[in-house]
Amino acid sequence: MPKISKNASITLSLICCGIGFLGLIALGSLLPVYLPAHGGLYGETLPVWFVALVYLCLIPVAVADGFLVKLLLLVRKRQVFTDKAVSCLRTISWCCFIEAGLLLVGVACFFMMPVLAFVVGFLGLVLRVVKNVIEEAVALKAENDFTI
Repeated sequence: MPKISKNASITLSLICCGIGFLGLIALGSLLPVYLPAHGGLYGETLPVWFVALVYLCLIPVAVADGFLVKLLLLVRKRQVFTDKAVSCLRTISWCCFIEAGLLLVGVACFFMMPVLAFVVGFLGLVLRVVKNVIEEAVALKAENDFTI
């Protein structure tokens, strides 16, 4: 597998986050086409609450994307083992849990919602574990700084 430099990797990740945010904007503006009030999925009428839920689901994703950018900028500055990085990871994981909860609300209209909610919730759990590891590393780093 080819390996790219750290700077190139961070830059590529920042570009992907930007593309993801532009994708969110495009998705939000195109949702009326995909989720029309009449003749939605499979030709049935979609309830207004479901359309509102889909729009509401975009918010935690946008917030998480913003904090991903913030975290990547911290990595670029070599400030990984800091309270700011831990805070970014914490916020991103909570965004995943909120998104999972919102997806579970939509189960009445779309049968795949529990699967999507599980995947997003599991991602939140993985991020939570990474956050705990980084948080412990921050504490160890602070303890070592005081020792020296």
